[in-house]
Amino acid sequence: MTILQAPLNPSKRQLNNQMVNSKSWQTIIAELAKQPINLTNRDCEIIEQAPRIFVSGGGRSGLAIKALAMRLMQLGKTVFVVGETTTPAIQEGDLLVLASASGTTPAIVELAQTAQQAGAVIWLFSTNKSNPIATIAKQVTLLPGKSKQTGRTATSSQQPLGSLFEQSVWIFGDALVLALMNDQGITEQELRSQHANLE
Repeated sequence: MTILQAPLNPSKRQLNNQMVNSKSWQTIIAELAKQPINLTNRDCEIIEQAPRIFVSGGGRSGLAIKALAMRLMQLGKTVFVVGETTTPAIQEGDLLVLASASGTTPAIVELAQTAQQAGAVIWLFSTNKSNPIATIAKQVTLLPGKSKQTGRTATSSQQPLGSLFEQSVWIFGDALVLALMNDQGITEQELRSQHANLE
Protein backbone atom coordinates (compact mmCIF):
# COMPACT_ATOMS: atom_id res chain seq x y z
CA MET A 1 0.00 0.00 0.00
CA THR A 2 1.35 3.41 -0.95
CA ILE A 3 0.81 6.13 1.60
CA LEU A 4 0.77 9.60 0.17
CA GLN A 5 1.73 12.45 2.42
CA ALA A 6 0.17 15.80 1.79
CA PRO A 7 2.78 18.45 1.02
CA LEU A 8 3.36 21.20 3.54
CA ASN A 9 1.28 24.22 2.88
CA PRO A 10 3.29 27.34 1.96
CA SER A 11 3.04 28.90 5.43
CA LYS A 12 4.43 25.79 7.19
CA ARG A 13 7.21 25.41 4.59
CA GLN A 14 8.20 29.04 5.14
CA LEU A 15 8.24 28.52 8.92
CA ASN A 16 10.50 25.46 8.58
CA ASN A 17 12.88 27.39 6.34
CA GLN A 18 13.03 30.22 8.86
CA MET A 19 13.86 27.78 11.66
CA VAL A 20 16.68 26.15 9.65
CA ASN A 21 18.12 29.52 8.63
CA SER A 22 17.93 30.81 12.19
CA LYS A 23 19.73 27.75 13.57
CA SER A 24 22.52 28.04 11.01
CA TRP A 25 22.98 31.72 11.78
CA GLN A 26 23.05 31.09 15.53
CA THR A 27 25.63 28.33 15.07
CA ILE A 28 27.99 30.66 13.21
CA ILE A 29 27.57 33.52 15.70
CA ALA A 30 28.12 31.15 18.64
CA GLU A 31 31.32 29.78 17.12
CA LEU A 32 32.69 33.26 16.48
CA ALA A 33 31.93 34.29 20.07
CA LYS A 34 33.44 31.16 21.63
CA GLN A 35 37.05 32.39 21.45
CA PRO A 36 37.46 36.10 22.25
CA ILE A 37 40.18 37.85 20.27
CA ASN A 38 42.24 40.56 21.92
CA LEU A 39 42.91 43.59 19.75
CA THR A 40 45.99 45.34 21.14
CA ASN A 41 47.58 48.78 20.82
CA ARG A 42 50.43 47.06 19.00
CA ASP A 43 47.98 45.94 16.31
CA CYS A 44 47.10 49.57 15.60
CA GLU A 45 50.71 50.75 15.82
CA ILE A 46 51.97 48.23 13.27
CA ILE A 47 49.47 49.63 10.75
CA GLU A 48 50.06 53.27 11.65
CA GLN A 49 53.84 52.94 11.37
CA ALA A 50 53.88 51.12 8.04
CA PRO A 51 54.76 53.36 5.07
CA ARG A 52 53.14 50.85 2.70
CA ILE A 53 51.03 47.76 3.34
CA PHE A 54 50.84 44.60 1.22
CA VAL A 55 48.24 41.87 1.81
CA SER A 56 47.81 38.30 0.61
CA GLY A 57 46.07 35.04 1.37
CA GLY A 58 44.89 31.97 -0.50
CA GLY A 59 41.31 31.24 -1.50
CA ARG A 60 38.59 32.62 0.78
CA SER A 61 41.22 33.84 3.26
CA GLY A 62 42.53 36.00 0.42
CA LEU A 63 39.08 37.48 -0.13
CA ALA A 64 38.80 38.35 3.56
CA ILE A 65 42.24 40.00 3.67
CA LYS A 66 41.35 42.03 0.55
CA ALA A 67 38.38 43.42 2.47
CA LEU A 68 40.83 44.70 5.09
CA ALA A 69 43.01 46.21 2.35
CA MET A 70 40.00 48.13 1.02
CA ARG A 71 39.21 49.65 4.40
CA LEU A 72 42.86 50.52 5.10
CA MET A 73 42.97 52.35 1.76
CA GLN A 74 39.86 54.27 2.77
CA LEU A 75 41.65 55.18 6.01
CA GLY A 76 44.32 56.84 3.88
CA LYS A 77 46.96 54.11 3.95
CA THR A 78 48.95 53.06 0.88
CA VAL A 79 47.86 49.46 0.32
CA PHE A 80 48.59 46.85 -2.34
CA VAL A 81 47.18 43.38 -2.99
CA VAL A 82 49.94 40.91 -3.84
CA GLY A 83 49.57 39.52 -7.35
CA GLU A 84 47.85 42.53 -8.91
CA THR A 85 49.62 43.90 -11.99
CA THR A 86 50.06 47.36 -10.43
CA THR A 87 51.59 46.07 -7.16
CA PRO A 88 55.20 47.29 -6.79
CA ALA A 89 58.16 45.53 -5.18
CA ILE A 90 58.03 45.26 -1.41
CA GLN A 91 60.84 47.15 0.34
CA GLU A 92 62.52 47.47 3.70
CA GLY A 93 60.12 48.79 6.33
CA ASP A 94 56.97 47.87 4.38
CA LEU A 95 54.34 45.67 6.04
CA LEU A 96 53.13 42.35 4.61
CA VAL A 97 49.88 41.06 6.16
CA LEU A 98 49.22 37.39 5.44
CA ALA A 99 46.16 35.28 6.18
CA SER A 100 46.88 31.55 6.34
CA ALA A 101 45.06 29.19 8.67
CA SER A 102 47.82 26.58 8.53
CA GLY A 103 50.78 28.86 7.87
CA THR A 104 52.15 26.19 5.56
CA THR A 105 50.59 27.03 2.17
CA PRO A 106 53.66 26.94 -0.11
CA ALA A 107 52.85 30.08 -2.11
CA ILE A 108 52.18 32.11 1.05
CA VAL A 109 55.34 30.79 2.75
CA GLU A 110 57.34 31.89 -0.30
CA LEU A 111 55.83 35.39 -0.12
CA ALA A 112 56.84 35.65 3.54
CA GLN A 113 60.40 34.55 2.77
CA THR A 114 60.70 37.08 -0.06
CA ALA A 115 59.40 39.85 2.20
CA GLN A 116 61.86 38.87 4.93
CA GLN A 117 64.75 39.04 2.47
CA ALA A 118 63.59 42.53 1.44
CA GLY A 119 63.56 43.70 5.07
CA ALA A 120 59.79 44.03 5.31
CA VAL A 121 57.73 43.47 8.45
CA ILE A 122 55.49 40.38 8.40
CA TRP A 123 52.15 40.09 10.22
CA LEU A 124 50.48 36.68 10.11
CA PHE A 125 46.82 35.85 10.80
CA SER A 126 46.70 32.12 11.55
CA THR A 127 45.23 29.40 13.75
CA ASN A 128 48.61 28.39 15.20
CA LYS A 129 52.18 29.53 15.84
CA SER A 130 53.83 26.24 14.89
CA ASN A 131 54.41 27.01 11.24
CA PRO A 132 57.21 28.39 9.04
CA ILE A 133 55.64 31.82 8.54
CA ALA A 134 55.15 32.39 12.27
CA THR A 135 58.86 31.78 12.88
CA ILE A 136 59.81 34.79 10.74
CA ALA A 137 56.79 37.03 11.42
CA LYS A 138 57.14 40.02 13.70
CA GLN A 139 53.48 39.80 14.68
CA VAL A 140 51.21 36.74 14.84
CA THR A 141 47.48 37.02 15.53
CA LEU A 142 45.79 33.74 16.43
CA LEU A 143 42.24 33.42 15.16
CA PRO A 144 39.74 30.57 15.68
CA GLY A 145 39.18 28.03 12.98
CA LYS A 146 40.27 24.73 11.48
CA SER A 147 43.32 24.28 9.31
CA LYS A 148 45.32 21.51 7.70
CA GLN A 149 47.37 21.34 10.91
CA THR A 150 44.77 21.77 13.64
CA GLY A 151 41.87 19.80 12.11
CA ARG A 152 38.94 19.74 14.54
CA THR A 153 41.06 19.54 17.68
CA ALA A 154 42.04 23.16 18.30
CA THR A 155 38.72 24.86 17.61
CA SER A 156 35.65 22.70 17.17
CA SER A 157 33.45 23.98 14.36
CA GLN A 158 30.39 22.58 12.64
CA GLN A 159 31.17 24.72 9.62
CA PRO A 160 32.99 23.16 6.68
CA LEU A 161 36.69 23.52 5.99
CA GLY A 162 38.13 26.97 6.76
CA SER A 163 34.87 28.90 7.09
CA LEU A 164 35.35 29.87 10.75
CA PHE A 165 38.89 31.11 10.16
CA GLU A 166 37.90 33.08 7.08
CA GLN A 167 35.04 34.74 8.98
CA SER A 168 37.45 35.52 11.81
CA VAL A 169 39.90 37.20 9.44
CA TRP A 170 37.13 39.42 8.07
CA ILE A 171 35.75 40.36 11.51
CA PHE A 172 39.20 40.94 13.03
CA GLY A 173 39.97 43.23 10.09
CA ASP A 174 36.77 45.20 10.69
CA ALA A 175 37.57 45.44 14.41
CA LEU A 176 41.06 46.68 13.59
CA VAL A 177 39.70 49.35 11.26
CA LEU A 178 37.22 50.53 13.91
CA ALA A 179 40.04 50.75 16.47
CA LEU A 180 42.16 52.78 14.04
CA MET A 181 39.25 55.14 13.39
CA ASN A 182 38.76 55.71 17.11
CA ASP A 183 42.50 56.07 17.74
CA GLN A 184 43.01 58.62 14.95
CA GLY A 185 39.65 60.38 15.18
CA ILE A 186 38.73 59.42 11.62
CA THR A 187 35.04 59.72 10.72
CA GLU A 188 32.93 57.53 8.48
CA GLN A 189 32.50 60.52 6.18
CA GLU A 190 36.27 60.60 5.64
CA LEU A 191 36.22 56.93 4.66
CA ARG A 192 33.27 57.55 2.35
CA SER A 193 35.25 60.26 0.55
CA GLN A 194 37.78 57.57 -0.43
CA HIS A 195 35.14 55.10 -1.61
CA ALA A 196 35.48 54.06 -5.24
CA ASN A 197 33.47 56.23 -7.64
CA LEU A 198 34.32 54.30 -10.83
CA GLU A 199 31.66 51.64 -10.36
